[in-house]
Amino acid sequence: MRDLSTSPNGNDGDRNRRRGTRRVDAGASRPLHQAANQDPRRHRSQPARQDQRRAAQRAQHAQPQPQGNRRRSTPMPQIPDAAQQRSAARRSAVARRKPTGRLSAIIPAFIAMAVVAVLAVGGLTASCNAPADQTAADASAETETAQVVQPTSVHFVAVGDNLPEEQIGAWADAQAGTTGDGLYDYTTLYAPIKSYIESADLAYVKEETHCGGDDIGPKGYPSFNTTDAMADAIVSTGFDLVASASNHSYDWGYFGANDHSCELWKTKDVVFAGTADCADDAAKIATIEKNGITFALLDYTYGVNGYEQSDLPSYAVNFIDKDRIASDVAAAKQQADVVLVAMHWGTENLMEADETQLEYAQYLADLGVDVVLGSHPHVIGPMRWVEGKDGNQTLVAYSLGNFVSRHEAPSPKNELEGMLSCDFVRAEDGTVSVQNVVWTPLVNHTDGETFAVYALKDYTNELAAQDSVFSELDDPCAWLKQTSEDVVGGGFDIDA
Repeated sequence: MRDLSTSPNGNDGDRNRRRGTRRVDAGASRPLHQAANQDPRRHRSQPARQDQRRAAQRAQHAQPQPQGNRRRSTPMPQIPDAAQQRSAARRSAVARRKPTGRLSAIIPAFIAMAVVAVLAVGGLTASCNAPADQTAADASAETETAQVVQPTSVHFVAVGDNLPEEQIGAWADAQAGTTGDGLYDYTTLYAPIKSYIESADLAYVKEETHCGGDDIGPKGYPSFNTTDAMADAIVSTGFDLVASASNHSYDWGYFGANDHSCELWKTKDVVFAGTADCADDAAKIATIEKNGITFALLDYTYGVNGYEQSDLPSYAVNFIDKDRIASDVAAAKQQADVVLVAMHWGTENLMEADETQLEYAQYLADLGVDVVLGSHPHVIGPMRWVEGKDGNQTLVAYSLGNFVSRHEAPSPKNELEGMLSCDFVRAEDGTVSVQNVVWTPLVNHTDGETFAVYALKDYTNELAAQDSVFSELDDPCAWLKQTSEDVVGGGFDIDA
């Protein structure tokens, strides 16, 4: 904001006021007798003598002026000699410079007020005449600066494979109306953990089975299908990000994977990745913004059951390919602050990273990916920080396990799952970091009639005694916690 006490060019207004004050003081401080009694040749400068000569000349040639309707007449002036003329001119000049009485106090203040008023009008005029686009640009710049310097964060959670077997589909059928009426309700399956998902700013799930339509109905291994009500349950539970590339993506061919499933997910308020029904959709980077931070989700699978990659349209399913991944990551970095990559990889039932996982984890870190979300092995895997070639740190969860499942020949390790949680924090310099990483063990529970997913910290040995798998363990909750700590490792907090 312009200082109204100065001119647009600096402090000229202050200097002018000071000069005005000096001129008044100079005239007031000179005694009249000094000018009248001292020798003008010794005490007057050349300019002063010139002024006096001109004043004397004007006095010599001055003519009487009309005096208006004055009540008294004024006699004609007498012409003085030269010395008197010079003295009179000097006294007249001094008198003109010297204010008397109250005027000596009022005039400096009046001058200062006038200068301030002129400058204020000038500042207002400049402000009013400023181009509208410049004003808008300044406001926009101030807003952008405020956004950059204010730290913000996004609380994120991620779970593994949503893989409902046929018996879970039959149970969902019974939850909605009458069995066999074609209605399904999966929402109570997630009720025990819904609060954890809903409380997050951003939540991710791997939908391993496609939603191929109710006409096919619920199907399990080896060719899975999940009815459309699953999409509603995923959304109502609080998930925002849905990845779909898996070895079961093409279990029911193009119709199940692309025609029906992709159209269904387009109607839901989620970000969907991994499969597509056209080349344009496959080329798009799936992004979402939360709290001023933009996230990109990329999703890939090692393959699909029963098909070669060449059997599928190039856009149908995202396969793991280094060149494709490098291109996608580069594009994602142009659009997002954070790049998440879902990888359907690894060796089934192996609770450690295999060689292929280690190779690709390093490759993704070198590309500058922020978080890798692993799935497929049906068991949990380790979690590690992997340093990229540029010194960056990539968080890699090699396997989050099965979010929902119940194998025909279940074992405790297959029903132990994990939920990764962390905070993405934007600092004052605009950079985003991953902080507060926590692993929360999850449990797939059934008593033979109902199904539900629990956080281990909410699960009890009394509930475990009702589950045919966990009831065989001496202390089910202790085993589940210890196994999680042993497998995840890496010094991460285990919230159990």
